[in-house]
Amino acid sequence: PTMHKGRHVAAGLSTILAAALGISTAMAAPLDTSWKMATLPQVKALLAKDSGKVSGKTVTYSGKTVHVVAAAVLPGFPFPSFEIHDVKNPTLDIPAGATVDITFINTNKGFGHSLDITKKGPPYAVMPVIDPIIAGTGFSPVPKSGGFGYTDFTWRPAAGTYYYVCQIPGHAATGMFG
Repeated sequence: PTMHKGRHVAAGLSTILAAALGISTAMAAPLDTSWKMATLPQVKALLAKDSGKVSGKTVTYSGKTVHVVAAAVLPGFPFPSFEIHDVKNPTLDIPAGATVDITFINTNKGFGHSLDITKKGPPYAVMPVIDPIIAGTGFSPVPKSGGFGYTDFTWRPAAGTYYYVCQIPGHAATGMFG
């Protein structure tokens, strides 16, 4: 019950934030994800579950089911950015027809983030209107002291080029996408 109440508060705050910033509330509404809390050792264990292999600025996945683990913003990386396999905003090469299980971790104290997938490429405005969002997390809650927020979702993309972005105003515009 407490978690459920917290989700309503988070949804309410994102809607208020969206209204104050002039963003459509459809964008600010949380998608069908539930946020869980993790400690730093749990975050490290989650990061190790990414099934890709790094080559330069590309993470390549193989198989019918792949697991992508993305974090924002790990210590030592510039704000704002995504990190996957210790690479800042990498290109992800995923086989057509694969089921993509995504874990998104917010390790950034003081800021919410989102990991949302779209076909709309950069450049992104400071006040992003990224439509349509194909899959994603919606806005994350701000991590509480001593913990980090994470959530999972599954995406079954058709072949094509997609972008992962953070919809928090200013984040995609300053490089939080891949």
